[in-house]
Amino acid sequence: MGRRTYPAEVAVENGRIAAITESAPRPATYLLPGFIDAHVHIESSMLVPSEFARAAVVHGTVATVSDPHEIGNVLGVAGVQYMLENAAQVPF
Repeated sequence: MGRRTYPAEVAVENGRIAAITESAPRPATYLLPGFIDAHVHIESSMLVPSEFARAAVVHGTVATVSDPHEIGNVLGVAGVQYMLENAAQVPF
């Protein structure tokens, strides 16, 4: 429907958006796409990835492209592996 705002009904099946259908009445709320942060250092937040996700998602961030060089500098491959394993626990 390309870059326009319109009233719609959102159908959810199994916890996921299944369809967005244009409707007539003006909605009381709006649905927007989530923000993807294209460059973040999660370890600078002093949080593990799962807790960072919990804090970020309430503000509309749904994904990050994370640069783990700080944890890599301190703990090497084991630190990066820990961050990956922790991040895998959440659908962020």
